[in-house]
Amino acid sequence: MSPKKLVILLFSIFLLCGTAPSFAAVATGEKAMVVTSDPRATQAALEVLKEGGNAVDAAIAAQWVLSVVQPQASGIGGSGQLLFYDAPMRRIIFFDGNVRAPGGATRGMFLNKEGGLPAYQPDRNTGGLPVGVPGLLKLLQEVHSQFGTRKFPFNKLFDAAIRYAEKGAEVSEPLAQALQEQASRLSLFDASQKDLFENGQPLAEGQKLFQPDLAKTFRLIQTKGGGAFYEGDIAKAMVREVRKNPFRAGSLDYRDLEQYAIVRRDPVHGTYRDYDLFSLGAPSSGGIMLIRGLNLLAHFDAAGLGKTMDIFHLLQEIQKIAFTNHAAIADPDLFNIPEEELLSQEWAQSKAGSIRFDKALKVEGPEKAHSEDMKKPARSSILVADAQGNRVALSATLGDAFGSAVKVPGYGFFLNNQLTDFDMDPGSAGGPESPNAIAPGQRPRNAAAPVFVFKEGRPLLVLDAYGTEEPAAVLLNVLVLKLDLGVSCGDAMEAARVLNANGVMQLEPKLYEDGILRTRLELLGQKLEEKESLGCAQMICSGDGSGQVTGESDPRGSGEAAGY
Repeated sequence: MSPKKLVILLFSIFLLCGTAPSFAAVATGEKAMVVTSDPRATQAALEVLKEGGNAVDAAIAAQWVLSVVQPQASGIGGSGQLLFYDAPMRRIIFFDGNVRAPGGATRGMFLNKEGGLPAYQPDRNTGGLPVGVPGLLKLLQEVHSQFGTRKFPFNKLFDAAIRYAEKGAEVSEPLAQALQEQASRLSLFDASQKDLFENGQPLAEGQKLFQPDLAKTFRLIQTKGGGAFYEGDIAKAMVREVRKNPFRAGSLDYRDLEQYAIVRRDPVHGTYRDYDLFSLGAPSSGGIMLIRGLNLLAHFDAAGLGKTMDIFHLLQEIQKIAFTNHAAIADPDLFNIPEEELLSQEWAQSKAGSIRFDKALKVEGPEKAHSEDMKKPARSSILVADAQGNRVALSATLGDAFGSAVKVPGYGFFLNNQLTDFDMDPGSAGGPESPNAIAPGQRPRNAAAPVFVFKEGRPLLVLDAYGTEEPAAVLLNVLVLKLDLGVSCGDAMEAARVLNANGVMQLEPKLYEDGILRTRLELLGQKLEEKESLGCAQMICSGDGSGQVTGESDPRGSGEAAGY
């Protein structure tokens, strides 16, 4: 590997997950628990819970803090999906705050003059063109209006974030590495360098980041409500920056913002052994892929295999078979999604016989390219369990790190580039009938996969994963260890993982460095690749009879768990 590619790889690893944290990755509590991808967000949420707020209040406070301290991962210019367990009513709701394509979006909008698709970076993912209609603010407003508490009005939940934006927040290692990797994109726009650069160089770890413009935006929303963002001065600034962007102009207009609405959906449901699982449905594909994998896994004795070569081989083969048909998943408001077919037990039974323990399955078609031009998803994650038994899993993103790299001048937040989640090239999108091709008003497919696990009607686990294009694969690894092999929540989180990358079996170092394991897998026909880190996971564990709740933050990442 060349020095340049090695640097890019290391930057990517830091961007996705950071390094081992120096704070508490594991916590226990008697009443409530919070796990987020940054300790400052965790502490803000915990304070809300201690002062009488519920899981919804706490998750919102944490998200606004993440928007300040992790501007590369999520923010008010992006989207979010929220899974909510309403304990008093014993129901689970999926709130979809994904971006929508502007009314002026067209199927060929990303094609170059020759009719081909530009190289991914920066021509596709940068500037005004890839900006979708942001949904995060309306998502959190809607959820709070239905399930938040009077103790914490919506505008009060910005307070912690405003303090960090005005008084400064230390640049974390993941943010510093993201700034280094994305410096060339950010340098295209004066507003994007503001606050994040000093003397022409991106801020380094430990330096203070001050964001007065972002604090101003939050204060405007506090006093004028969401209308300031979707219809007022902030909306005008967003539209102007997108439509007159000097790098590549987009089509976002005022009507797109005014007409944006979140959607309340049913979660996708599956069963695995004695457990019930609930996750995001379409337009998210992650939950469907995870349940497909578990449906297939149920035909094998994973517990009997233990932590042997066979279990890792099985996980790889299941991903090859089950984590397919992403193309069938799109915006359910516009297309009929074959969810019943995708999650069919008959399908799982028919496919189980193709898995052999003496030979690896071959993957048809070209292998996925590995280069610095590939999409590198950035996402934040929040899990909350409150004293009333409610559960929240909130996954938010701007798309790539810093989204489109366009920061709205005078208002301090980045705009997403999530239109790149559509199948943009009509040829590679499977023809004119492709459901995930760009269309006005459509929500693009995404891979988010937060999941609730119940046993005998009681919440047992809340999980999420980020820092990977296939979070369902990370969660499959964790769930097999926890549900089948019976390891502790902490051990399930820390254990080395395997991930299928289009037929290549990626192994974390602890597994790859086992020469006997590696040789046996290669003899089966597995193509192996070592990866320093395969995503970051977070988990809340309860219902084990101890009366306590445990929070686990992946040691690969920079998050924190805290409870009381």
